[in-house]
Amino acid sequence: MAISQRVNEHPRVPIGRISLHLQTSLYRKKGGLIEKVREYLKIGETKNVFNVADDFIEIQDGYFIKRVEEPQYTITFGDIIVKGNNVKACSKNGIILRTLKPGIKLKVVSFLSTSSGFTVYGINGNEFVSSDEDIQYVSGKFEFYADANVMVNGQTRKFRKGDILQYQVIEGNSILLLDDIWLDISSLNGTLHGC
Repeated sequence: MAISQRVNEHPRVPIGRISLHLQTSLYRKKGGLIEKVREYLKIGETKNVFNVADDFIEIQDGYFIKRVEEPQYTITFGDIIVKGNNVKACSKNGIILRTLKPGIKLKVVSFLSTSSGFTVYGINGNEFVSSDEDIQYVSGKFEFYADANVMVNGQTRKFRKGDILQYQVIEGNSILLLDDIWLDISSLNGTLHGC
């Protein structure tokens, strides 16, 4: 998906990535119905996820896959990067299981917003990290499809085709980079990826 679009349009944002552990049939929407097509996804392929609903998972390029047994695939919803020295991974009951090392990046396999305003990130089926810990959440990546000179905080930054910027949040046509700088991507030639 190229992001060179009019300012009033919003880019389609992936919510995560799916990795396949078995060969998987593909489906397309035709006339409001989802029908099987001849193409397949191969073992090890990874695709952007746009929606998980009912019996299907919507992936990139207008395809769907059927939600089946969990061992067939793994869906991730971004990464967390451990920043501090005392970040704890806890059980569902809040029991501290281990202290995480600064600098490690962990895939988020689930998340839950709490009534107190925090988000709890599942890093596997048994361990969870709260957003009130010293971590940084990465929700996706922007990949440049062409060289670009971009104004960031009043200075020109040069990017090359293939460069990738990680972002925390997307609002409209702007992404919040990991260094807390907003970047308008409406005139850039590139694509958004989930983590």
